[in-house]
Amino acid sequence: MPDSPSPRAELLSSMLLELIEILRDRQGSTWLAIVRIASGNSATIAIDEARIHLHASGGQELQITISTAETDALNDFESTGIVLRNVMFGRSTLEKAVASGKIFIRASFGELLKIRSIVSSVLLDTEVDPRLLRLWTRFDREWQK
Repeated sequence: MPDSPSPRAELLSSMLLELIEILRDRQGSTWLAIVRIASGNSATIAIDEARIHLHASGGQELQITISTAETDALNDFESTGIVLRNVMFGRSTLEKAVASGKIFIRASFGELLKIRSIVSSVLLDTEVDPRLLRLWTRFDREWQK
């Protein structure tokens, strides 16, 4: 039985759900790629000491369910808040962070390419949607606490 969520796990969950809602609202190519790639998949995410489990379902009406990760679940994504901030604010690239081991993603090569495409699209969307920049700024400010 998983423990109750930590404050950081709750923050991570709320920010991921906010990210999904912003992208859903935009209804652009990034959203379509997320729907196509994520629907029917699950992942355990670990950022610093926060661990959560995501499940995406529902096709075009994509629903994201987030719960506390099981203690014995393998992480599909691992990183630190510092590394993520560096990618979000352009001080590093996803490719460099993965190649250096600062970001670990358990996925096939094809899945890695799909993840890279979504991350690139989200970062490009940040240039035109101030809500995304506010979300990154909030992560930068609140994750350090």
